[in-house]
Amino acid sequence: MIKSTQNGASEAAMGSPLVGAPLLQTMLRLAVPGVIGSMIQMLLIVVEIFLLNRAGTTALAAVATVFPLVMLAHMLSAGAIGGATSGAVARALGSSDLLRANSILRSAVVIALVGGTVMGVFVTIFGSTFFYWIGARGDVLVAANAYAKVIFFGIPLVWLFNMMCSVLRGAGAMTRSALAMGSVVLVYSVLGFWLIPEQNTGDSSSEIMTAAAYILLASYGMGLVTVFSLILWPGQRIRFGEFRVDWPIIAAILRAGLLAGTQSTATIVYSLIATGLLGRFSIDWLAGYGLAVRLELVMVPVIFGIGSALIAIVGAYAGAGQRARAIEVAWRGTIANIVIVGTIGLVLGLNPTWWCDRLGADQVASHCGNTLEILGPFYGFFAAGLGLYFASQGLNTLLWPVLGSLLRSIIVASVLLWMNFDWFSTPDPILWLIAGAMGFYGVFVVLGLRFQAWRT
Repeated sequence: MIKSTQNGASEAAMGSPLVGAPLLQTMLRLAVPGVIGSMIQMLLIVVEIFLLNRAGTTALAAVATVFPLVMLAHMLSAGAIGGATSGAVARALGSSDLLRANSILRSAVVIALVGGTVMGVFVTIFGSTFFYWIGARGDVLVAANAYAKVIFFGIPLVWLFNMMCSVLRGAGAMTRSALAMGSVVLVYSVLGFWLIPEQNTGDSSSEIMTAAAYILLASYGMGLVTVFSLILWPGQRIRFGEFRVDWPIIAAILRAGLLAGTQSTATIVYSLIATGLLGRFSIDWLAGYGLAVRLELVMVPVIFGIGSALIAIVGAYAGAGQRARAIEVAWRGTIANIVIVGTIGLVLGLNPTWWCDRLGADQVASHCGNTLEILGPFYGFFAAGLGLYFASQGLNTLLWPVLGSLLRSIIVASVLLWMNFDWFSTPDPILWLIAGAMGFYGVFVVLGLRFQAWRT
C-alpha cells in the first residue's frame, strides 16, 4: 500500500521536485556533484594505470589491451542502457508515477545481471581472439587473458553498480551516486597499493594481472554495498518494494538503451580506427596523439556531469507533460557544455604546450601539440553532439545523436578503403579528417534535433 502524506495526497501523486525549480540553481546542484562523480571515476583509471605501471610494461600493455572492452561495459551500463534508465526514472517521477519508478529500479537489476552475464560469456569465448587481433602477443596476450578471465567473470557486479547509480542520477541524487563511486576508488586505492605486487617481486605478469582484477572486483563489490545502502537510506523516494518484474518496462528501457548502445559501440570503433591510422606513421606519433586525446579525460567529466543533470531535469519536465520547457532546458544545458568544453579546446589548441610539454618527451610533445592545434578548436562540436545525446535520453529522442555518431565513424573508417599512405609525409590530413568528422557530428546532431525531433 502506498503511504499517504499528511495532507491526504499519496506519495505517488507527488511530482518531481525538479519541475518548476529555479533552473540555474537546480543545474548547479545536480551538475557539480555529477562532474565530481565522473572525475572520481576517471581517477580510478589513473590509479590503475599508476599501479600497473609499477608492475612493469607487460602489465600496462595487457590492461591497455583489455581496456576497450572494459570501457564498452561502462559505456553500456552507465551511459547507454544506464542513461535510458535514468531518463525513464526522471520521466516517471515527473509524471508523479512512483510505482513505475520503483518498477524501473527492479527492472534495472534484472537488466544489469542479464547484460553483465551475456557480456562476460561473450568475452570469455572470443576475448583472446580480440586481444590477438589488436596486437597482443606472447606474455602480453597471456597477461591480458588472465586479467580478462577474472574481470569478465565478475562483470555483472560492474553492470549492477552502474545501473543502480543511473537510477540515483535519474532521481536527481547526484551526490549519492558520486559517494558510491568514491567508495570504489577508495577501496581500490588502498587494496591496490597494498596487494598489487611490483615488477621486482618475482611475480609473473599473469599473477600480477589476476591480483589486480580481483582487487577491482572487490572494489565494485564494496561500491554495490554503498549504492544499495544509499538507495535504502531514508529520504530516497524510489524503493524496491515488491519483487515483481515488469517485462514491458524492461523492453522499453532496452529499446532506448540498445539504440544508445549503438553510439557507444561506434565510439569504441571510431577510437580504434583513429588510433590505428595515426599508429601507421611512428610510435612517437601514436604516443603524441594518445597524449593529446587524453585531454578528453578532462572534458568528458564536464560533459557527463552536465549531461546527467540534463537527463534528470529534462526527463522530469517531459514526464510532467511540459515538453517545450524540457526542450528549452536541453538547449540551455547543451550551450553551457559547448561554451565550457569549446573554450578549453580552443585555449589549448592555441597554446598546446600548456598540456603537451608537461606530460610528454620532446618528440612526443611535439606531435601532441600538432594534434591539439588541429583538433582543439573542434572540441566544442564534440561537446554539442555528446551533450545532446544525454539530453535526448531525457526526452527519449536518441535517433539523431546515434545516427550522427555512426556517420562520424563511417567518415573516418572510409579512409581505410581509399587512402594511400604514400600520399602524405605527415599525418596532418588524417588529423584534419578526424577534426572534420567531429565538426560534422556536432552540426548534424544540432540540426537534426532542432528541425526534426525537437520541433515545437
